Amino acid sequence: MNMLPLLEWKLRFKILYFLFLLMAANACYLGDERETKPKKPTVPPLEQLASSLSEKGFYFQPERLVVLTFLDNEGKKSPYGEILAEKLTTELVKKDRFLILDRLANQKALKEAGLSLDSPTDTATLRKIGEVLKLDVIITGIVTPYQEGVFVNTRLIEIKTGLILKADEVYVRIDG
Repeated sequence: MNMLPLLEWKLRFKILYFLFLLMAANACYLGDERETKPKKPTVPPLEQLASSLSEKGFYFQPERLVVLTFLDNEGKKSPYGEILAEKLTTELVKKDRFLILDRLANQKALKEAGLSLDSPTDTATLRKIGEVLKLDVIITGIVTPYQEGVFVNTRLIEIKTGLILKADEVYVRIDG
């Protein structure tokens, strides 16, 4: 009796059995049960921006500030400028680092002085706003549309010198 066909069959069986075991071992990682790395909790972009601007440790300890309406790249009021400035104001208040002036409550004082929160951000205008509202710093912002959202670049500017004390940028997705 020839044993060769029997050995070939056993070898084929062992190879198939090995492949089956290999596939079965990998199958437990192919479904939804696959272990994933724990995800970092995502911080909303404006909260992230407020945290960055509120970090302690830089040399200046400002007391009073207001957030101006964010402008576009051309220095005009951005369609999202007011809402983003309002939301950032709220997030900054939550950080309990500055004395934040309410944007709406101070509109009248600025209007009487011929200014507004939508004013261009040249140094002379910033100083005038600072004098009228008795501010130490102002936060300005530029909103740049990109794909399905906007980049928001902010600057914390010292009124007396015009120096940028802190700056940061976040991307805010706009659901349209």
